[in-house]
Amino acid sequence: MSARGRSLSPHPLRDEDVDMDNGSPPAKSHAKVVVVTNLTRNVAESHLKTIFGFYGEIVKIDLPLFGKSGQNRGKAALEYIDASSAQKAVSHMNGGQVDGNIVKVELSDLPVRSRSRS
Repeated sequence: MSARGRSLSPHPLRDEDVDMDNGSPPAKSHAKVVVVTNLTRNVAESHLKTIFGFYGEIVKIDLPLFGKSGQNRGKAALEYIDASSAQKAVSHMNGGQVDGNIVKVELSDLPVRSRSRS
């Protein structure tokens, strides 16, 4: 017999061994606002309503624009009617593609700002 011993196979994981929290802090479980970053300059409010409206009713969208060009600044905030819709949008769209770009989608506790008159 050789001097090397056999390693034991790992034990299968049980439910109590796995943290199913997915790393999201419980403080944002009530958040209804989703922040989307890395948008292309071509994306308009209508695109966001079409894509993100699939996950629930959107009550407000803030898509900041550059003053001279009128193109968006690459980010948007969307407020859903309820927190579960916002969480669905984050879980399905974070890392997804919008107009060819991979977007980052996160929950936010901050309210969607009112439009400023420029």
